[in-house]
Amino acid sequence: MATKEMTFPPALKKLTDMRVVRVAAAGGMGVIAQTLVFQTAGIWLGLVRPSTAVLLGAELGIIINFCLSNRYAFGDRRHSSLLGRLLRFHTVIAGALIIQWSCVYLTETVTSNWLALDAAYAAGILISFVYNYTGYRLWVWKKPAMPDA
Repeated sequence: MATKEMTFPPALKKLTDMRVVRVAAAGGMGVIAQTLVFQTAGIWLGLVRPSTAVLLGAELGIIINFCLSNRYAFGDRRHSSLLGRLLRFHTVIAGALIIQWSCVYLTETVTSNWLALDAAYAAGILISFVYNYTGYRLWVWKKPAMPDA
């Protein structure tokens, strides 16, 4: 039995062919996982400080983001080992986590208002996206060097 391949309208196909959109989609899935942990453990239940909840949810989000980015966003760039890419990915993400944590930590030192904390969390994620995308393209999944002709 033959399977029918799903086709997208040309405008949507062009959009999904853009690497930045694929990276944002993969990162978005990781952010959803991280946000669930942040909201549940840090805001709703108050099990840990919100800045700590950012870090706790991060690893789950990192693994999801790496798997999707490696397969979907940068699947055309497999020139190094999986472990090497994963270690470089974690190194880039470490900088993003410092950005996210700093935004939330600085806010929680001033207020415990959940709207302010959520705004700081969102700001940290937006700033981190630019940082991450640059690190992914230039280091984690950099284009292989062209051989000398």
